[in-house]
Amino acid sequence: MRKKRKKYKYNRHLDLRYKIIMGMAIIVLGIVLLSFSFNSKYLYVEKVLNSLFYYPFSNLKNDQDIIGQNINDELEKEIEDLKKLTKISQVLSEFEKVNAVVVSRDVSYWLDEIIINCGSKQGLKEGMAVVTNNGLVGYIKEVYETSSRVTLITNSSYNNTSVRIGNKYLVLEYDQNNDLIINQLDNTNTIKEKDVVYTSGLTDKFPAGLTIGYISKIEDNIYGNGKKLYVSLYYDINSLRYVSVLKRKIK
Repeated sequence: MRKKRKKYKYNRHLDLRYKIIMGMAIIVLGIVLLSFSFNSKYLYVEKVLNSLFYYPFSNLKNDQDIIGQNINDELEKEIEDLKKLTKISQVLSEFEKVNAVVVSRDVSYWLDEIIINCGSKQGLKEGMAVVTNNGLVGYIKEVYETSSRVTLITNSSYNNTSVRIGNKYLVLEYDQNNDLIINQLDNTNTIKEKDVVYTSGLTDKFPAGLTIGYISKIEDNIYGNGKKLYVSLYYDINSLRYVSVLKRKIK
């Protein structure tokens, strides 16, 4: 009887030791597998990150120079553009310039209109002229509380604007080929290429003396009794970012 009890205790003791050893073995195996899985995952992630960000630039001498230079150039351009907005001709001394940013531009109407981030809250009204430091952009068509819709000078409906070249007063038009043109009804050669085109001030739409552009080409008209003058802008209207609205000062 005593032998059976001893044998029973001995077997139970072995079972307990076996369970402890098996439990520890499972824990160790789990740790090893988890560690291996984590390291593999880490190596895989590292490999992916290297392939995306490091290897494309590994052949460059200094990728930081390239990226940093692009950012710096962009910031410098923005600062320069903003500075230039304060250097518009002195003929605008009776106007207050409200600086604005182009916030929206529909691809379908790219050369027709833009949306700027100033509106009635800033005192803007329909009909006010919009300019850059290099010339006329257009006029405000619609005003909202914090934004405005601007009709661009390249809008196909932008016809019959009174302009001045030297001492001649003419009419700026928009032809079927999307060109800004002036039809000069005589053959005199007093107007030449590179001559500057200004607003005449003969209408209330724009004040006198705003630069519009310059004569880039001169052709005989189809009737042979006059000239067709092509007008180019001094700025790239496709990349408008900052503009100024001319608000007449209250005296």
